[in-house]
Amino acid sequence: MNLFSIAEISGKAQNAFKRFPVTLVWAILGTFYCMVLLDDNSGDLFDQNLDVVLTLILGVSWFIATQFFIEQQQKPQKWLVLKGALLVLLFLFCWYYPDGFPQSESPGFLLRFFLFLIAGHLFVFFAPFIKSWNKEAYWSYLKSVATAILRSSFFSGVLYVGLALALVAIDALFDANIHGRRYGQLFFFCLGIVNTWIYLSDFPKDVRSNTTIHFQKALEVFVKFILIPLVVLYLVILYAYSAKILVEWELPKGWVSYLVTVLAFLGFIVQVIINPVQKSIKAWTVNKFYPWFYLLLLPLLVLLFTAIIRRVNDYGITENRYFVLVLACWILAMALYLLFAKSKRLILLPITLFILAVLSSFGPWGAMGISKRSQLAQFEKVYAAVTANDKTANTKQYNQLKSILNYFDDRRSLSELDPITGIAMVAAFKDTINGDESYRYNYSWLDTQKVMDSMGIFLNPKDAAANNLYGKSYNYYGTHLFNDKSVAIDAYDYFSPIQMNSYTEKKGEIGDFYVSYDTENVAILIESKTDSSEYYSIALEEKLMALAKYNSSLPENRASEMVLDFEKERILGKLIFTDLGYNVKDDELVLNHSSAYLFLKQAPYATEN
Repeated sequence: MNLFSIAEISGKAQNAFKRFPVTLVWAILGTFYCMVLLDDNSGDLFDQNLDVVLTLILGVSWFIATQFFIEQQQKPQKWLVLKGALLVLLFLFCWYYPDGFPQSESPGFLLRFFLFLIAGHLFVFFAPFIKSWNKEAYWSYLKSVATAILRSSFFSGVLYVGLALALVAIDALFDANIHGRRYGQLFFFCLGIVNTWIYLSDFPKDVRSNTTIHFQKALEVFVKFILIPLVVLYLVILYAYSAKILVEWELPKGWVSYLVTVLAFLGFIVQVIINPVQKSIKAWTVNKFYPWFYLLLLPLLVLLFTAIIRRVNDYGITENRYFVLVLACWILAMALYLLFAKSKRLILLPITLFILAVLSSFGPWGAMGISKRSQLAQFEKVYAAVTANDKTANTKQYNQLKSILNYFDDRRSLSELDPITGIAMVAAFKDTINGDESYRYNYSWLDTQKVMDSMGIFLNPKDAAANNLYGKSYNYYGTHLFNDKSVAIDAYDYFSPIQMNSYTEKKGEIGDFYVSYDTENVAILIESKTDSSEYYSIALEEKLMALAKYNSSLPENRASEMVLDFEKERILGKLIFTDLGYNVKDDELVLNHSSAYLFLKQAPYATEN
């Protein structure tokens, strides 16, 4: 037996090319195109042509699936127009790519790419059986697809590792100075050409006539001792968590929805694998998998819907929550279908997922359309509540507003909040430093704190303190706020700088009075030098708590906030804070190492005694 035959390899390669000429030409040209882009030293060339790269990646699975569909038709030549239509759609996808977007700034486009990529791979799983159905032939086809994926991945992976190690050896032994990007180019070659060619070789053509079931022992072992035990493990974890929820009477965490989704998909995969032989295998776990898995899954779907609906009610819909909710509905529908339908066609699983992936990629019903409207409504709702509370937000409201700002910023849609905030967001936060009028996209992030300050929204100081184990610290420096500004002092007779320190008691003097800081009452104590019964307490806590809403970022036009005017029976005073440092924790305020200028005027009769 020949273990290595050039003629055999060449023959299979030629047959694959004759059968899939468009797909392989597309893959070959796309691979070399990516290799050329990768050869650019700066790396900018790859990012600048990302639209073409993503389109080339997208086309492979769609061309394969289209060819599988055409081959099964009675008159294949009449259906070749589908390939032309697919080329037009791929061109439109590439043309739609937003100009000037770096990859990190185009989540909407990338989301559509992944949805179309998933849809293209799902199309492969049912393309030959759209017009004709046979249970045994479909199972054999899925087995061929899985075998081809594993074989091509293994062969191309081994080839890449082997060639990469060869390059490393040449570099080490001969001082060849092989550049690191050669390994990337080698990876593209093995993935784009070798992997695709191996996948398409030896793939059965007349798949609908292959109705013989070959259920190998290895596959049975894989299902019995790996997949089904994993399903059981997830079921035990989720039911234990459900019991914990009932005992503690609390709502489920959002993360549980992902685990239930994984469990459902794992169960569907097991069902597809064992479907034609389930009743003939003696193992109880396989023989009774249906219907027990679906009966046990249904109560967990209540957990899934509760978790995702809770998040939606609290924070609105985002793309992630949209897909979790759509998948939850799909899982419920498929579980009920497989439980109660008389004719259980497993092809319905990939077909319905394909439809959902395509439909959710565009339109007002799509993930991006619904998510934007939901987040806009959430922002308006929270903003109205905060505005009604003198623009003071609690922790949840504050973080939610900042999160929504980042959401719209990532999608270049911050201006959609203009009617709500009354601020022209794009004009206010464009990149004026570099002269870029196209907003702030030279930066990788939006300063949401600056936006919140511009909207006049502040975090409740008590909430801010409660979030910190050691209290929330605030620091203000007032001297720079009075640059180029004057303060009228002609109404006062005396001036003295004072220190406020919670850890040491120090008395100062001003006019006929002593001045000190009252730690217990957070106040300035002014007492007569001659009459101990005459003293005045100037409370500071209300002023400091009001300052705390600025979160240590006091705007220059708010210099007056650093001034406290007061009037008592026999004195008139002004306190200008020059340095403030204090902590707030559990409604307790502690002033640390602060200072101020104190101006004082005594009543006229004070000097006559």
